[in-house]
Amino acid sequence: MADLDSLVAAIRAGDSPEARSAIRALAELDDDRARGALADALGEAGPLTALAIQALARQGSKAQGVAAMAIRDPARQLGGAAVLGKLGDPASCALLRPLINAPDPLLRLTVAASLYRCGERNAELWSSWIRRENELAVFAFLAAVAGGGVTLTRGTLDHFAEQAANPDTAAEARAGAAWAVAQHDAARGTAIASTLLADPDVASALASVVRRRGGPLTALITDVPGDPTQDQIADSVGLPPTVR
Repeated sequence: MADLDSLVAAIRAGDSPEARSAIRALAELDDDRARGALADALGEAGPLTALAIQALARQGSKAQGVAAMAIRDPARQLGGAAVLGKLGDPASCALLRPLINAPDPLLRLTVAASLYRCGERNAELWSSWIRRENELAVFAFLAAVAGGGVTLTRGTLDHFAEQAANPDTAAEARAGAAWAVAQHDAARGTAIASTLLADPDVASALASVVRRRGGPLTALITDVPGDPTQDQIADSVGLPPTVR
């Protein structure tokens, strides 16, 4: 293995095969300087960030400090938020909450997944966010969270029902919204989901979601083709694979 100075230098030089190998090597070291170099790589675009996130996650609680510092740096917030979610420390919720209104949708969906993984279950926080979120990709993440054991305040299920019924909403978001309703109100969710089966794209998305996440809609989609491996949102949020 190359010495620590060489590995750090390779990462700081930017994305390259050598930098990627250096990140993998640093992931194996129990060293504060190595963790700092990995955290610095969270600000890089592309594969280096993804590798650095995984490398810091492997470090466990020892990476908490550098991830907390990264989330305070605008250039590294996305990567820092992702690492905090993988570490799952409830104390990280205080660092993540201020970012739920971030202008970047990718950051918001990462924060949604990480907050849930860190144990955030505040009904008002999630419900108000769900009702105001206009970006469908983020909304789909919030629907997964909502069906994963989060209590919702008045009116939030109505909002999900409206999105599920809206033909202009993406199939995956409609499916996720119907699933979220069913998790809280099985009869209402089943009635909503039944109407979605007439659209082949939405029906397939619904079957994929339900086969991955389980729940009251399982019997409804028995004969509907769907692939649970397509539901990457559930994996990102950390929902248990209840049905395969």
